[in-house]
Amino acid sequence: MYSRELQNKIIDYYKDYYKSCGLKDYAERARARLKEETLEKERMERLQEILGVKFNSSQKHFIFGAGTAGLAVVLKEEYGADVYGIEPSKEEFEIIQMKMKERGIDLSHFKKEYGENISFPSDYFDFVHCFTVLEHVQDVKKCISEMIRITKKGGMIYINTPNYAAFEERHYKIRFPFPPAYLPRFFSYLYLILRGRPYKFLKTITFLTEKRLNRVLNDFNNIVWLRIYISKKFRGFLRKSYPNQEVLIKKANAK
Repeated sequence: MYSRELQNKIIDYYKDYYKSCGLKDYAERARARLKEETLEKERMERLQEILGVKFNSSQKHFIFGAGTAGLAVVLKEEYGADVYGIEPSKEEFEIIQMKMKERGIDLSHFKKEYGENISFPSDYFDFVHCFTVLEHVQDVKKCISEMIRITKKGGMIYINTPNYAAFEERHYKIRFPFPPAYLPRFFSYLYLILRGRPYKFLKTITFLTEKRLNRVLNDFNNIVWLRIYISKKFRGFLRKSYPNQEVLIKKANAK
């Protein structure tokens, strides 16, 4: 467990986040984030099984949008991976720094910067993780280009992001019937207002659909990619985290 100071900082950060989405149980949800490493460990076990890979100490892993560092801790402590990452949020980056210090993980591996201009070298990482971050960036194509650039040839990139063609909004925890992305965004704002929910946070979201992401990925000639579709085996564990779209990218030689 982390120090009381760090625990309070994590709780305060997530209280503000969940409040911005108008969630009444914001305090309970915020306290649950103290155990985010447990969820990240389950996700990594599933990801390895699906991809047929084993994470280990010889690999360099990069986290695109490291958040509050739950995944970083798991990759380092459970698998011994050499872990790096970026996070543009001031509040989250402060939590990252505190977690890394308390866990004895190299602070220099994490940088406060945006995904459109990553300062890490090209062809450097074996695996890049991008979990529910791509919908928050300004330039989706540039961010994917940067992820591809820093990945070694033969290395893999895992992207998980909401599918806004669905009738759901994951941040607001609205299961149905949220207006899908093909409607003007005005309808989404109006829908939240009518439900008595704040809409300011939604302005920061890019409505990324499968078709839009497909078009972006098809513009690159040095990758092969595929979509991962949830199987019956994992539906019980993942019932609260979908509909999300999952994509695996493998860096290849340019055609």
